[in-house]
Amino acid sequence: MFKQLTQIQQKPELFSAYTTDKLWTEPHLAEQMLQAHLSQETPMASRPLAAIDRVVTWIDKMFDLNGKSICDLGCGPGLYAEKYALLGAQVYGLDISANSIQYAKDSAAEHKLDISYAAADYLVSTLPLEQDLVTLIYCDLGALSPLHRQTLYHQVRESLKPDGLFIFDVFSNRAFDAFTEHCSFAPDYMNQFWSKNNYFTFHNAFRYEDDNVSLDHFTIVEEHRTWDVYNWMQYFTHESISAELADNGFEVIEIVNGFDAEESSSASFGVIAKLKS
Repeated sequence: MFKQLTQIQQKPELFSAYTTDKLWTEPHLAEQMLQAHLSQETPMASRPLAAIDRVVTWIDKMFDLNGKSICDLGCGPGLYAEKYALLGAQVYGLDISANSIQYAKDSAAEHKLDISYAAADYLVSTLPLEQDLVTLIYCDLGALSPLHRQTLYHQVRESLKPDGLFIFDVFSNRAFDAFTEHCSFAPDYMNQFWSKNNYFTFHNAFRYEDDNVSLDHFTIVEEHRTWDVYNWMQYFTHESISAELADNGFEVIEIVNGFDAEESSSASFGVIAKLKS
């Protein structure tokens, strides 16, 4: 046991393990993540509805969504997609969680909204072509490794019209500064979020100072199995995201501090990018 505990406490190599799919495809976790998306009590998976309204209103004010074709990546239960559609956009939503996509489809049918949804991995599946806008909201870009981000940029380039726009947000260094390393241990951690069965969880939070990356590493110990979840997050400055986009065929049009908040002191910022001429 001492050897196992020592391994749990060790800091992994940067982006050495990638387990995002577990959160969205394992049945119990997929339902927990859906409820987190819909909850107004926690920002764990999505912004509160008031903040979502501010984001969509801002995008509509900037680009007039009526008649626009929009591919919403990581759409979850359709919180943004429905608002796009209500403003007259033609929306195609993708998410890796079949559970969330089914909820989104049911909700669209209930509200009589013509939205196309697909349960798909946007890093692998072919995206719709000739899109006016591709959106990736709530800092999902930073959850990807640099290699996965390169794949995403390629996917978005293929999906956009020549004059189309890529709109997304990322966490800033302000958020990284607030992230602290820590270690926690508890039974049924996070109110049985990780399993319906009894379990113990080790939660180790690590900072990677030279790379502006954080990791929340969860080790879940159940009676008959032990498994891990690695939640990585890359943080950006205006300069670093602009440089990365330039290296991947994009040009930044505008960066918006706190476009999800009433004030500009938010720990995230929005980015509008176009294809390089």
